[in-house]
Amino acid sequence: MIWRSRSVVSGRSAFATATAAIVVAVSSTDPGGGSGATSMVPLGSLETHYASFLDANKPQDLEGPAYDGDYHFVRIAFQSGRGGFGGFGRRRGGAMWAHDYPRADRNFLAILDETTNIATSRNASNVYTFMDDELFRHPVSYIVEPGYWNPSDEEAERLGEYLRKGGFLMVDDFRGARELANLEFHLRRALPDLDMVPVTEIDEIFDSFFRIVPQDVVPPYGGYPPAWYGIYENNDITKRLMVIINANNDMAEYWEFSDYGYYPIDLANEAYKLGVNYVVYAMTH
Repeated sequence: MIWRSRSVVSGRSAFATATAAIVVAVSSTDPGGGSGATSMVPLGSLETHYASFLDANKPQDLEGPAYDGDYHFVRIAFQSGRGGFGGFGRRRGGAMWAHDYPRADRNFLAILDETTNIATSRNASNVYTFMDDELFRHPVSYIVEPGYWNPSDEEAERLGEYLRKGGFLMVDDFRGARELANLEFHLRRALPDLDMVPVTEIDEIFDSFFRIVPQDVVPPYGGYPPAWYGIYENNDITKRLMVIINANNDMAEYWEFSDYGYYPIDLANEAYKLGVNYVVYAMTH
């Protein structure tokens, strides 16, 4: 893997910038106010999904911008048994991997660009499966709804390879013991010698750019207390964190609607700060 970035951080004075930047930066990312997605068609492969989507909606290329050494927001697509790879989020009856896509991805990229010196591909994200070779060009990836994730043996092996080579996986948008157990089971398949453990509030990832108190990141839906889990290199909490898991939470929900006024700005800020910390941590470890 070869990754390039500008100086990763611009200083902790960016804390104040983040609050101001959310409305300003995000409001310019999607002038049309929506993804422009049309209809969901059940598809058998990601390749046909790409082709179908591009034919129906030219401006939104799922594969995203070509690799250029900058940070790209990479979302993992997977078949869940609920519409295959197809669709664009739960509100439109689509695929599980696409929840909050693409607005959340673009809004987050705008905030990352405004608050750090990480060189970003700001205008679009990338969508890959774990089987895509292009994934290995990117140090950070993001997956949602792991309760519906059921990777093949080959996909699990590729995930393990990606993480051992220095990749970092963010897991978001799920709740409940069943979904957490499903995630743990499949991560064990990918990394059989490593354990999923709680990530405490004093972990470096919560202080990599902003100082974050994890419990201040209030879930957009109630019923379950938020919790953070992770997988560390060699099962050693002093070494690199390879996977970060937002259990019973959904930071991308805040990202998607931060410019709509659906949620208080302070809650959206905390969700953005969490994502920024994850990327800064991954790019510096």
